[in-house]
Amino acid sequence: MKIMIFAGEPSGDYYGANLLKALQSLNSSIEAFGFGSQQMKKAGFDVIFDPTELSVVGITEALKQIGFFRNWLKRLEVIMKERKPDCVVLIDFPGFNMRVAKLAKKLKIPVVYFIPPSAWAWGKKRAYKVAETVDKVASILPMELEVYRNAGADIVSVGHPLLLDIPGEIDRSKALKELGLSDSSPVLALLPGSRKQEIGTLYAPMLEACKLLKKDFPDLQVILGLSPAIKLETIEEINREVGFSPLVFQDQTHKVIAASTVCLCAGGTVTLETALLKRPMVVVYKLSKITFFFVKRLVTVKYYSLPNLVLNKRVVPELIQNDCTAENMASELKPLLSDPRLRVGMVDGLAKVRLRLQGEGGAEEGAYVKTAKLVLEVAKGAGSNYN
Repeated sequence: MKIMIFAGEPSGDYYGANLLKALQSLNSSIEAFGFGSQQMKKAGFDVIFDPTELSVVGITEALKQIGFFRNWLKRLEVIMKERKPDCVVLIDFPGFNMRVAKLAKKLKIPVVYFIPPSAWAWGKKRAYKVAETVDKVASILPMELEVYRNAGADIVSVGHPLLLDIPGEIDRSKALKELGLSDSSPVLALLPGSRKQEIGTLYAPMLEACKLLKKDFPDLQVILGLSPAIKLETIEEINREVGFSPLVFQDQTHKVIAASTVCLCAGGTVTLETALLKRPMVVVYKLSKITFFFVKRLVTVKYYSLPNLVLNKRVVPELIQNDCTAENMASELKPLLSDPRLRVGMVDGLAKVRLRLQGEGGAEEGAYVKTAKLVLEVAKGAGSNYN
């Protein structure tokens, strides 16, 4: 059986690798190929292109890559006809993957969308487009269900993959010890994201905020949870420019979060990781001025951070666009670092996130196995479209 998978970002590569392992556990003869990166390759995936280096956030940023991806779509039609996949699996990356879905439909190849476009945030039209081109939608967020069902999509709530990675309880003392940190001084964890664009926009103001906080908390331990997708040289250059260097721990995000007193997070999946590890946080989010101009007119939600969206209430502070300054970051972090009661109150609110992310049938089977079963069901039901 041939499964073609499209993952376009570091997080998608991670989800794709685990989905592939689940597929292989259910069917050892799976042949998987498509777009992915190193983690999927290690899991036995045939990477025909790695798009993670091109991963961007925002409208104007994505426009720069339109020509490149348009050329790839032409190549993909040839590849699909030659390799004849029984099913196409799309993972997030909607700007490109929605075009892949349209191409697959044209070629009569069934499609499963794992982590679908954020129609709940960007308007119902996206949900209708998914319903028209995708056979099954594997949903990981509770706010997706109603809008997709109303659009006529065949959607199944599989739960969030992070529930499999993050335990209900953490051993902070062990994390502190393993990272060589003191348990007698506060720890601020910086989590600036996995995209180069996020690092370029958010990391320097984060460091400036740390310099301000050091005046009130001279014993503050600052650590950086660095994505494996970001080169250490990039971080070191910004450290020199700002004149502040945190302790850097690459590819140890969960341990960094677990060791923290408070986290300063870029908006994205890492905010859910922080919520599931029950650590207080401040969330920051900034796009280009033109992109944000359109976002403000298109987005229909009250909150920007995933924990607040999942809970449908403001549990964690959000600093968005012009409010995303070093001074504001320091101002929001200072009371959380100094007042244990504020931290406990936030953690109590975040404890409810796990329950909201379990999906249909509970969390026992897990998102990857549930999604793998959907993929195999769709692939077997369709059979080969090229006989």
